[in-house]
Amino acid sequence: MLLKCMVFIGVFALIISSLTLADDPPYKHPKTDVPLVIQGLRGTPRIDGNLNDWQLNYLKPAVLDVKEQLFLGAPNWDGVKDLSGNFYVIWDDKNIYIAAVVKDDKISMNKDGVNIWNADAIEILLSRPEKAATTGTEHYQYGFNADNKKWNWCNMDGNGSKEPDSLKIASSKTADGYICEASIDYKQMKSIEFKTGNAVAFHPVLDDTEVADREIQMTWTGLEAHNQTMGYGHIILSSQEMSVSSESKTVLTWGAIKNQ
Repeated sequence: MLLKCMVFIGVFALIISSLTLADDPPYKHPKTDVPLVIQGLRGTPRIDGNLNDWQLNYLKPAVLDVKEQLFLGAPNWDGVKDLSGNFYVIWDDKNIYIAAVVKDDKISMNKDGVNIWNADAIEILLSRPEKAATTGTEHYQYGFNADNKKWNWCNMDGNGSKEPDSLKIASSKTADGYICEASIDYKQMKSIEFKTGNAVAFHPVLDDTEVADREIQMTWTGLEAHNQTMGYGHIILSSQEMSVSSESKTVLTWGAIKNQ
């Protein structure tokens, strides 16, 4: 119990101190009014579309699953089975890793290249933890889908609008949707400092169509994807590893330690 309390206090202190140092606080959930904050543990997964090495039970995801998070297409949304998703984040010295577990009852990826947003797709926006204008130059915007198509629209360093070599993607279909697993190399995001304790502005987005063009867009904040004027959510970059070894060399997850 003592160890559990110590770990909890340490994690809480890290989150609070990181948010204090951030330029702006994270945006709040449009339904619950709780700050949109998740913690990124350290780890290096295989990018293979299989999340067995992610220990998802011990990671808090960014969750998109309520009508208040619909920016477009509310009349077309038929609940969580129609479109919803959990986004998990881990990181290491070279990459940030994002796993998206998406529910979608009809998968349609009929667009390519710069237009993949106009069908079933995932968009990830990353930036510094500060509010900014909406010119499209204050964040990095990456997109990918379950056909492993990918694109980089916005880039704070001025070299976007292309298929990015820095983004690796693998995916798999599930009974009720799909999984996308991605890594993004820090070398292509020079305006963000990926360092233990830092907050990174984060805005995951789901696009959905049933037949042709995009009919629904769901975002973590409920705002338009690029809109930073009220802030994004935050990822806090933790020093904690996905797993640790005890003195007896038995591998324990941080989640297991917290529950002792």
